[in-house]
Amino acid sequence: MRKMRLLFKKEGRAAYISHLDTMRTLQRAIARAGISAKHTEGFNPHAYIAIALPLSLGYTSECEMMDFVQTDNMPAFDLIARLNRALPEGIVALSVYEEGRKVREIASVHYVLTLEYDNGADEGVVSALNEFLSSKPIVIMKKSKRGEKEVDISELIRSINAYKKEENVIIDAVLAAGNESLNPELLIRAIDKFRPELTPDFVKYHRVQVLDNEGKKFI
Repeated sequence: MRKMRLLFKKEGRAAYISHLDTMRTLQRAIARAGISAKHTEGFNPHAYIAIALPLSLGYTSECEMMDFVQTDNMPAFDLIARLNRALPEGIVALSVYEEGRKVREIASVHYVLTLEYDNGADEGVVSALNEFLSSKPIVIMKKSKRGEKEVDISELIRSINAYKKEENVIIDAVLAAGNESLNPELLIRAIDKFRPELTPDFVKYHRVQVLDNEGKKFI
């Protein structure tokens, strides 16, 4: 048996598949693809899998990770090909390799947010966003398993930059993950609270990369 890590992406309509449904989809795909994997016990056995950093509903991503235990020696290229034939549109298996580092070593996540304004955005909006997002402190209510508390989210921003792209504004941000994580939606909530004139009419969220403590790609 080998502990394996699958890298996959979610795009298009698959962004609206919830985390739990994504897990069920991957488990069914493993079964349909004829992949030998460790299964749970009980009346309804299914492949035992774990997904690092569950993706919020509506987000797209190119760096999702699923851990599972492979019970045979099927080659990686064959496993990927079989999975992709069994997966629905928008979920694509990219690579598979033996699990190395522990998920607890993930330190930050790189996101790209696309801010859409019904009337477009000029350079003044970009400048004002950069000024606000680089300010300290930015205190806002954050939900946790223990309830709500005030958090200075500026301390959880590792890097951030806004720039104009056609009619939209892009926010490129590396945000803390782990015990003290920062959901990118809190950036928009902070903009709406403190600089409402800069609030976009619609936001697209995309996860680009998962990083370690040194800011390097986590694998």
